[in-house]
Amino acid sequence: MLRFLSAKQIFNQTKFLEQDTVLVVEFDKVKEITTKNDVSIDKIEFIDGIITPGFVNTHCHTELSHLKGKINTHIGLIEFAKNIVNKRNDLSLNEIETHTQAADELMFKNGIVAVGDICNTNHSLPVKKNSKIYYHNFIELIGLNPKHAEHNFNEGLKLYNLFLSNGQKATLAPHAPYSTSLQLIKLIEKQNALNISTIHNQESIEETYFFEGEKSKVNDLYDYLNIPITFFSPPKTSSLKNYLPYFNSKKNILVHNTFTEITDVEFTNDFVFWCFCPNANLYIENCLPNYKLFQNKINSICIGTDSLASNFSLDICSEINTILNHSTVFTLEQLLQAATYNGAVALQIDDNFGSIKGNITSFNVLEFKNNNLKLVSKLK
Repeated sequence: MLRFLSAKQIFNQTKFLEQDTVLVVEFDKVKEITTKNDVSIDKIEFIDGIITPGFVNTHCHTELSHLKGKINTHIGLIEFAKNIVNKRNDLSLNEIETHTQAADELMFKNGIVAVGDICNTNHSLPVKKNSKIYYHNFIELIGLNPKHAEHNFNEGLKLYNLFLSNGQKATLAPHAPYSTSLQLIKLIEKQNALNISTIHNQESIEETYFFEGEKSKVNDLYDYLNIPITFFSPPKTSSLKNYLPYFNSKKNILVHNTFTEITDVEFTNDFVFWCFCPNANLYIENCLPNYKLFQNKINSICIGTDSLASNFSLDICSEINTILNHSTVFTLEQLLQAATYNGAVALQIDDNFGSIKGNITSFNVLEFKNNNLKLVSKLK
């Protein structure tokens, strides 16, 4: 049975379509995009809102969902990291899985259809095996000491192979510049070849100080963890310029970018995607990126929620609203592109996500009033 759908606005890939656009749907697939002139008016179903593809959450940590409300706001990245270390194993595996399941269901309810998810453990695996959401699992490796690079890499491979053996898409990824040696990054990138990689990038000014050889709370973190780093020699350059030459993945998703500078942006290439997680930035550092630096990178910005350890919800609309209410750099149209098509391209799933095609249940109906975007329903 054919359905003919029209709406106040229909967004596809990079723009709003013409006002008279009609979607021709057959067996829950978009068969054709046409106009009202080609369809009998009495057959058209009018949707009172904005139709968009399902959201792509390019950065999350579902395995940390049990830490919601457990860490204070505005404490800075280093104190936040200490809290993660101290609290992530406070609950049983069953309790962690319950919270992860709730996070998965919340994202689906909020119109998210695909997620780039960071994994340090296999805790999220049981949930993902039965999820309605597509997950690309970034198996995160940590280790600043170059002497331990091969061991850390091999440990990461075990988790990587476990996800693959359970039918999950996965690649390896370094945690952050201040926690991953160049030697380990080289091993990761050799394994990834032309796949996808991601890294937490310039999330704190302390990272900048650490790489420039200034007094930094990153050193305090290693002291707190009782991990000596006398081997580390500051390169006296930005962290991004230090590690990015060793990234050779086809898509490189740099996450947060709160303290990225224009020289860093200019240093990058077309393989870099800039993922913004504004609510997490405010939660942890009470600071946002300088979005003006990215105004010419419209085709390579995407949006993530980060984890419930650093956010009050997992809601792409809320992330978009935060950007709109703190900056005038991006339009709603550009942020919808970031939240749908760009995220799909970054995760290499744009054949099935991010566009007006595929299963009709992956469409969202949104309302935009008073500079505030909200999900009204998922189109069925």
